[in-house]
Amino acid sequence: MIRKWYENIVNDDSSLRERLFRIIMFMGIIAMTFALIFCVIMQEMQILIVLFSISMVSFAFTIWCSYRYHKIDLPATVTWIFVDLILLPVTFFVSGGVESGASVWFVLGIVLIFLLFKGKRFFIFLAITLIEYIVLYYTAYQNEEWIVPMYSRAYVYVDSVMAVFLVGLVIGGIMRFQILVFTKERELSEKRSKEIEQISQSKSTFFANVSHEIRTPINTIIGLNEMTLREDIPDEVAENAIHIQNASKMLLALINDVLDLSKIESGMMEIVPVQYETGAMFSDLVNIIWIRAHEKKLDFKVNISENIPSMLFGDEVRLKQILVNILSNAVKYTKEGAITLSADCKKIDSNMIQLKVAVEDTGMGIHKDSMKDLFSSFKRVDLEKNRTVEGTGLGLSITKQLLDLMDGKIEVDSIYTKGSIFTITVNQKIIDETPMGAADFMMRDQVNQRKTYQQSFEAPDAKILVVDDNEMNRLVIVKLLRATKVQVETAASGKECLAMTRKKYYNLIFMDHKMPEMDGIETLQQIQKQADGFCKSIPVIALTANAMSGAETFYRSYGFQGYLAKPINGALLESCLIKYLPEELIEYSIQEEISPGEKTDGILMGKARAKKPVCITTDCVCDLPKEWIEQYGIKCMYYYVVTDNGKFSDIDEVSSDNLLYYLSEEHNHAYSVHASVEEYERFFADALIEAEHIIHISMSKESGDGYATALSAARGFDHVTVVDSGHLSSGMGLIVAHAAHMVQEHHNTEEILQEIEDYKSCVSTSFIVPSAESLYRSGKISKKVSRISEVLDLHPVLQLSNGRIRCHALLNGRIEHAYEKYIYNCLHNARRIDKGILFVTYAGCDLKQRKKFAETIGKYIDFEQIIFQKASATVTSNCGLGAMGLIYVRKR
Repeated sequence: MIRKWYENIVNDDSSLRERLFRIIMFMGIIAMTFALIFCVIMQEMQILIVLFSISMVSFAFTIWCSYRYHKIDLPATVTWIFVDLILLPVTFFVSGGVESGASVWFVLGIVLIFLLFKGKRFFIFLAITLIEYIVLYYTAYQNEEWIVPMYSRAYVYVDSVMAVFLVGLVIGGIMRFQILVFTKERELSEKRSKEIEQISQSKSTFFANVSHEIRTPINTIIGLNEMTLREDIPDEVAENAIHIQNASKMLLALINDVLDLSKIESGMMEIVPVQYETGAMFSDLVNIIWIRAHEKKLDFKVNISENIPSMLFGDEVRLKQILVNILSNAVKYTKEGAITLSADCKKIDSNMIQLKVAVEDTGMGIHKDSMKDLFSSFKRVDLEKNRTVEGTGLGLSITKQLLDLMDGKIEVDSIYTKGSIFTITVNQKIIDETPMGAADFMMRDQVNQRKTYQQSFEAPDAKILVVDDNEMNRLVIVKLLRATKVQVETAASGKECLAMTRKKYYNLIFMDHKMPEMDGIETLQQIQKQADGFCKSIPVIALTANAMSGAETFYRSYGFQGYLAKPINGALLESCLIKYLPEELIEYSIQEEISPGEKTDGILMGKARAKKPVCITTDCVCDLPKEWIEQYGIKCMYYYVVTDNGKFSDIDEVSSDNLLYYLSEEHNHAYSVHASVEEYERFFADALIEAEHIIHISMSKESGDGYATALSAARGFDHVTVVDSGHLSSGMGLIVAHAAHMVQEHHNTEEILQEIEDYKSCVSTSFIVPSAESLYRSGKISKKVSRISEVLDLHPVLQLSNGRIRCHALLNGRIEHAYEKYIYNCLHNARRIDKGILFVTYAGCDLKQRKKFAETIGKYIDFEQIIFQKASATVTSNCGLGAMGLIYVRKR
């Protein structure tokens, strides 16, 4: 009966925690029953009999509550209070203390807490219980008379044995339950894994079959439609036929995307590297995309580096698919402007390059909030604006997953409504290191023109056999080859094919792979075994509607000379015949030439711009010498200075001198504000034209919202990193200059970022301000500090500490004496200061004052270089006239 109850609880459909609680209570009832029987037999104290009886009733009640209400937190808490705070302490004192088995029960009390509670309640109850046990032991030690001793030594041993037996029974039962549940869950998990694997296999089979079945009618549509276009038909009919052709190809692309996604999700997608010519690959890309761009009246710019090796080793098919997806999206989402395809490479070692391809457009861009969904399957960003744009949202998801399989990556830099740059990087092995050189991607202008078909050869004596179980597929090939005058015969099955090859010799056989009864592979094997056959050694080309990676290798392994994917392309079909038919059967071959007059003017060729690997940008409040900014190529983002007369850009519209003149007049005040998110976005986009990665070093985030604004703008750029300098003015400038110097020494992004983190803790930035009023107006100090300073003629000293501006000291007396005290306080501990460089940043200090500063500084430290830097208008607006700061580097 007990076993039946136990199994019922184990196999219950409730949550694991509820079942565990019931098992604990169930085992508690059993333990209390044995304890009660023991107390009655041993004639223990009546209080224990009462407590054990109450325990049994309470445990049973809590089990009922858990079944009735499916809540265990309250019953578990009540159980803990009764067991740990009442039952165990009483048992400890009335049954001999440490000399009995009561101590063993304390172990059970701790185990119950680990099993019943979680979160804060667990830590609180555990702490209370442990403290309680310590107090109990200490109390028993100090007050031995409170302990009720056992009647005899025999009772002590019996009580200990019973305690070990019952506690072991409870803990063992709980562990047994855990093992049973784990075993059951594992079996269920294995069962589900098998079901998922079967479903995945079924899904893959389904998609493969669907692909095959859909490609077959599409093959008929495209093939027969091409025959229509070859005829001399009215322009209106030709226009309809072109639309049919384009719609069919669009449907085919959609099927390919769904099939690829299915393969990737089921783990069946394979990356098959092969040797390929880079020039030919880029030429194919240009030829595919140019027509689409020209139809939308978009410029198509091509900047391909001439230094890319001419032959590489990688999965050309998937790489081309990735780039076509990105380029197609660029065309779809761009209404006017240009699409730019750029490519360059960086050598990693002697036989490996990192190929970097970027696609830039002037389209609608991507909103920062949509970035997280950009690579999600079946999800399109900004759906309301893009509802008229065709597509399913699969392209970029497949692109991302294919690049993951190739150990590559894709990065996005985008400004909403302005355009995007998609950059992919992937490593490729070098087969031929000879540079690709200047490639000519010009092509014939075919837009809005129907190309007049002309067969590429005639071979009236050539005999080929087409084997396909689908009548329409056979008809398509027959019609596509009608102009070549090739003698085409057809067979509807493998058996019919074998019968025909016993009677007649064919120069070439096209063999469908998937056929009932006998498929193409088995048919080919039987042809090669025919003792009386005429076609044992002739070329056989596989026809397949199952698009898959590694198809070429797959079919060649079974003896095919090659394969053609359905829908059959007329030009590829003729090219295949030229390749495999004996030369003496081909009477003439037409080689298409592109005359100079036929070259398009829609492709703008150019040399790939050599971008800097890293560019350091910052805010105009960095207070660096102009020659340093030019020397290091640092780009500065403007702040605004706000006065009663309006808002002015710090860099272009107001200078420090102009502001000083304005502030010198009574009642004139100014303060600064940062640029907007949109302005930062444009700033980053312009900087990325010249550099691959931007490190933007911002003013301390505790000193204003400039850092947060720049960080928000950078969310739309994968190649922009915003760093909090923890400083302002020339303190930030020192960090910027140090980072820019590392860029010139060709350090990579990660090294520069790490050095910035280490270096900024060594920079010391502080200022002395003659009047506290300007600081109060800019929010740097409180009104209370400002009033005290004004009344007592105090001059605040501001210190940057952990990124925050703090009022480090208040110096009294005349400002000249305050300057000297400030310089002494900063420089008197010369051993800790790097003597390389000192910035003295000032606002409105005349030449005489600056000379006095230099003399005072020279008393303490002989710096190798002292730079007197006029503060920017932004800093001046916050600190006011006469402000002066010392910025230097502490020794590491």
